[in-house]
Amino acid sequence: GELDFGGNTWTGNLKYGSMGGGIVFGCNYFQGITDRLSVGGEGMYVAANQNLLGNYTLKYKMPAKSGTEEDEKVLPKAEEKGASSAPEGGEASSTTTANYNSGQGMLSLNYARVVTPGRVTLGAELQCSPFSLESQVLLGAEFNLTRSKINLCVDGAGRMQSVLETKLGMVPGSPALNFSAEVDHGKDVMRFGYGLNIGG
Repeated sequence: GELDFGGNTWTGNLKYGSMGGGIVFGCNYFQGITDRLSVGGEGMYVAANQNLLGNYTLKYKMPAKSGTEEDEKVLPKAEEKGASSAPEGGEASSTTTANYNSGQGMLSLNYARVVTPGRVTLGAELQCSPFSLESQVLLGAEFNLTRSKINLCVDGAGRMQSVLETKLGMVPGSPALNFSAEVDHGKDVMRFGYGLNIGG
């Protein structure tokens, strides 16, 4: 079972179910401190192994202007011609998120920059373990075109990954063709794959 509740500046959720032959309880709560800053957390108790998991999040979002005033004047004209536009309420923005997972002892910092709403997004992530002093950094980008999407990612070890997904038709549910590639210069490994998604 699941129960959602909330107010103008906060949301909450309670869950009840089973996992591994035992009862599972879950809850989460997020509170908006200001228009830009929000904090929250979620927890889960697994009765089968008596594990208590916790996750704590802090998020800060700020608007970021993209383009010039001339570009903003052209946008409504493009929408009148049926051009693809960003979702309603979309705007260029940047979001910084700090997250701590008590179960894994992992701290992560994320930064996402929406350069063009619905089109171009850039991001960076730093993961570190305060106990083992291990860390990893990731840089990524996502480009959404009319009928295709490109994802790029590179980590601190120099490993690069890319995924290209393209629609083979214009109607909803059209087949999608996927190409993926991975290059690890440190291990001198290169991989390439492809797939076809029908009805997705």
